[in-house]
Amino acid sequence: MIANPILRKEVLSALRTRKAFLMQALFLLMTAVLLWRYWPADGLQDIGSQQSRRIFSILAMGQLALVAMFAPAFTAAAITSEREKRTMESLFATLLRPWEIVIGKMAGSLIFIVMLVLTGVPALAAPFLLGGVSGATLLSAVGVLLLTAVYLGTIGLLVSTHMHRSYRAIIVTYVVLIFVCFVFALPAWPVTKNLILQGGPIWQAVLHTVVSLSPLEAMLSVVMGNSSYAIGAANMPPFHVTFVPVALVVITVCVSICLAKLHRPIAPPRPREGMKVVERDGKITVRSFVFLIDPRKRKRMIAWWQNPVLMKEFRTRPMLQTQWLLRACGICLISSIVLMLIVAISIQTWIAESTGMFNQMLTAVAALILTLIMLVGPAMTSGAICSDRESGVWDLIRATRISSLRLASGKFQASIIPLLMLAASMAPAMIVLLYFDMNLLSGILRVLSVVGLTVLFVATAGTLFSSIFAKSSTATAWTYALMIAMGLASLLVVLDPEGFSQRFVRGAFLINPVAAGMAAAGAQGLARFNLIDPHMKIVGAVTAGMFIITVMRIIHLRRPR
Repeated sequence: MIANPILRKEVLSALRTRKAFLMQALFLLMTAVLLWRYWPADGLQDIGSQQSRRIFSILAMGQLALVAMFAPAFTAAAITSEREKRTMESLFATLLRPWEIVIGKMAGSLIFIVMLVLTGVPALAAPFLLGGVSGATLLSAVGVLLLTAVYLGTIGLLVSTHMHRSYRAIIVTYVVLIFVCFVFALPAWPVTKNLILQGGPIWQAVLHTVVSLSPLEAMLSVVMGNSSYAIGAANMPPFHVTFVPVALVVITVCVSICLAKLHRPIAPPRPREGMKVVERDGKITVRSFVFLIDPRKRKRMIAWWQNPVLMKEFRTRPMLQTQWLLRACGICLISSIVLMLIVAISIQTWIAESTGMFNQMLTAVAALILTLIMLVGPAMTSGAICSDRESGVWDLIRATRISSLRLASGKFQASIIPLLMLAASMAPAMIVLLYFDMNLLSGILRVLSVVGLTVLFVATAGTLFSSIFAKSSTATAWTYALMIAMGLASLLVVLDPEGFSQRFVRGAFLINPVAAGMAAAGAQGLARFNLIDPHMKIVGAVTAGMFIITVMRIIHLRRPR
């Protein structure tokens, strides 16, 4: 494998890039901040095993989150980057076998992630010197981190073999990552009333295996084995023990599919066949009347009062074209209708227990809307500028007489309007709740204000990273990393509520838009932190700062080279 030229090329090119340096520096910086923040200031003699265990848990969970954030940035674009550069066919024209190409791309993408894990081992081993953490626990945590890097990296490589664009591969990889880490872990969490403990032995064993697919649950069983979030089925090994064979099976399946997919060169997409002109005036008239959107319909000229950059974005960017927006809004509308059905069933079933029920439903709706914005937003906003730079359109835009301010305005509007449409498609659930309880009006208005600010924040963050990085895949990865990082502190607080000070807990919830939206809806557990006004001020100030930096970046990019 060392003699593999693809492996040498991937490793050398990855280590020489600015992205690799920034990722390694950020990884070590965040690890050092965690260690500095929770290391005792009174010396080694005053620390107990419980506190050292807590420090170890925070470091292990933090490094797991960092590995999960950085893994897609390298592996999800491993194959798609070759297709975008049109060098995929050249690889198959060499004497290398398909399995050598796949192994070389996979190993070259994963080596840097493994290097990140190894650089964080000294910080992870520091609590071992304080006592309370055994050597077996330390080795188990390091093993879970290394296996998670390969596990998630292989999933990203599998997605990359089935996609043609890097930013789409990164988006799908992050969605799969969130699904694997969190959705698979839900049966073992108290929010589902520990579903894994219900049913017969066979059902519990099946759920235990499904939960073991989550690297988050595997790490929880190592560092918080007695927690209510790490309870497994009876007569089954701990999650981190089951995670090893399950992850190896998934890795083997993913590599096999990649080998089968890349066994032969992928045929390029067929060009569109020449269309014949046929006189069908009647059918075209009926189609224009029945169909709301026709992607092939001739567009009107851009009016003088319209922003040409905004019109260009909606007509050319894949994630903003009208047919895709209508499909996304339709899915959100269906979800809203399902929520309304749940409301109706709840009212019919628990009509005698309606005290506080509507507030809980409003809290769930607010959390769903804000989570949707933070998951979908980076996919719609992070290609605002760098996609034009990749395709060469940016040079044409620079040659026009459009001012930088109008250009920035069009880019921001193209990022904000789709997110507002998605948020508005979820509004019927709030309207139904307001119909049953008019006292929720003030809470709904507060939720809408948080949703609006979150839309501005996500759109501005995506546009900022799009102006900084030259590739859509890199900008998308950093935008998703920012969204995930905003929820990591809240996740640590939820997993170990007694291990943090009230100041840290409030700060963790303060930067999380989902927590602020739930507090605006009247969530009982968050009302005592007074999150809404400080959250609006902090996020508003950060959004304004990112907007100013983005405008300055656009002005800089428009200057002659």
